Amino acid sequence: MKKQRFLYQLANSVIRTLAASVVFVLFLHSIFSTSFVGRAVREDGGTYGRTMNIPDSPWKHLLVFVLVSLLCAVIGRICRRRQEGQGSGMTWLKHGRAGTVSAGQESHGGTDGRMEMEYGKGTSLYWLSLVLFGMGILWIALTQMRPGSDPAKVYAIALEWRAGDFSAFEEGNYLFCYPFQAGIVLFYYLLTFLYGTKSYIGPQVVNAAALAVIYLLLSLMARSFWKKERRLPVLVYVALMCWTPLFFFVTYVYGILPGMACSLGMVYLAVRYVETRKYRYMVPAALCIGIATVLKMNCLIYLVAATCFMVYDMADTLLQNKENRDKWKKCISSAAFVALMWFSVWGCGRLSQAWVEHLSGYDMPEGEVMISWVVMGLQEAPKGPGDYNGYNGDVFVRNNYDTKLATEQSFADLRKIIKRMTENPLDEGVTFFARKTAYQWNDPTFISMERMRGRKSAVEIAAPVRSLIEGKGSVALSVWLNYVQTLVWSGILLYLFLNWNSRNLYELMGIVIFLGGYLFHMVWEASASYTIPYFAVIIPYAVKGFYDWAKTLGAAGGKRTAKLRFDKKVAVCAVGVAAVLVLTFCFTRTNLFHRTIALNDGAEAVGQYYHRNG
Repeated sequence: MKKQRFLYQLANSVIRTLAASVVFVLFLHSIFSTSFVGRAVREDGGTYGRTMNIPDSPWKHLLVFVLVSLLCAVIGRICRRRQEGQGSGMTWLKHGRAGTVSAGQESHGGTDGRMEMEYGKGTSLYWLSLVLFGMGILWIALTQMRPGSDPAKVYAIALEWRAGDFSAFEEGNYLFCYPFQAGIVLFYYLLTFLYGTKSYIGPQVVNAAALAVIYLLLSLMARSFWKKERRLPVLVYVALMCWTPLFFFVTYVYGILPGMACSLGMVYLAVRYVETRKYRYMVPAALCIGIATVLKMNCLIYLVAATCFMVYDMADTLLQNKENRDKWKKCISSAAFVALMWFSVWGCGRLSQAWVEHLSGYDMPEGEVMISWVVMGLQEAPKGPGDYNGYNGDVFVRNNYDTKLATEQSFADLRKIIKRMTENPLDEGVTFFARKTAYQWNDPTFISMERMRGRKSAVEIAAPVRSLIEGKGSVALSVWLNYVQTLVWSGILLYLFLNWNSRNLYELMGIVIFLGGYLFHMVWEASASYTIPYFAVIIPYAVKGFYDWAKTLGAAGGKRTAKLRFDKKVAVCAVGVAAVLVLTFCFTRTNLFHRTIALNDGAEAVGQYYHRNG
């Protein structure tokens, strides 16, 4: 048992400390500056999209947090009084955590037992999913936007395949350079047999369905992680619906939403397996992640996170004091689960490749080398640090499409970048990664509005909808989302500290997925459209944080509230928080703070953000 406890404490402390550090940095970004896609002027007088930063007011964000906290306190007190009045036998706070049902009610199946069964069915979640799907269909009907940029290329190739044209595999063409996109092209190619080749609305409808599945799975995961909080799953779903950026991606035909839905399907099934130890979850989970990685290769991040927890599960099982066959059976089944998922990724990839090669008559090319994407992710780009700048294609062409030579050149360029950053870490390293972090994580819309601007539509878009996309409505929405984003970061911090020793390490799976996405895109190609799935995954933790905050505030000062014991742990925590606040205040007085956190591109950027430049 001691070894088990040590393993839990080590894993729990590492994950929560790393998560708290990352989220606190993003929280500082959010309250001191805001990023958005503006327009910069070239030397020839033309314009191009460029991510800009404007100063933000931390005091306004603090005021919003205080107001939300007061609302939480009122709701918490009302719920607590109602709980006491009903005599439900529940305690709001017991050693910093939710209380338990009294033995009598548990055994006799009283009111709480019936409520547990009612909420267990989750019918509200399915109704909300239906409403969300309808909202997605309505938005698609109001906009009817044709694909643009890379989605337009991918979808156009799928239509070319239907016409028997597979020239995209010829040397220098799209799939010759990016063969990993063949999976999503195949997906849209197959979908055209359902809705025909004349419609581009079909894949957007699929996106709307995938979005409803994503929110449903995140809510069901919240129900699995925090079983005692019966109302929490519905609150999670409503919070996700109030946060709109991912919703606007229903018109973005690029595999992000279907891939995320399949990935979360795997994660949820893995959670259910750990809870029940039933083998029936293995094959569906393996198929989900196999399909997900065919659609988007970066879905491997979800699999890596799930694998880490399954390895922890095996280690935790082996450290049990029991010496019996059941322990080894659980360990072997978990190992088999991991092996099956990785085999599915390999198998689905091979099956997809064989299918594409059969259809096209081309052998799958090697394509641009993966390391070149890392080099590009560590370079400046017109749109923002680490964004696409053509380096990977350029190094491929310069080496005559020779993968080996391109790899050698990419590693040589990578060593130069690392040397430059290590020799001058503040000016070349820290500031670059700080600006890249802001570029990917500090746009409250996650460029969802920018992804819709400038695209052609089959209908005349109504004025209110047009305003929401690119007019004054988009400004109001961005301001609203700016405060929502700060509340999400602060809610996650509340969750991490209020539930530091939750005794359920598996509930941190979403946090680990977020950390994986954060670290991966720190070095890979940057874009807020790539990081938005990982932000969505951690919204349930923010809801849980404020849910617990409401209970804590509601219980404060109550007659039944036990006196707070200022033991060593409380004292250490208080000192730690005070030290962080003091260090943060001192950091705000430095020049480095303004080059990394409080980013400001001047009055011109402010004018563009608020549409004051005409």
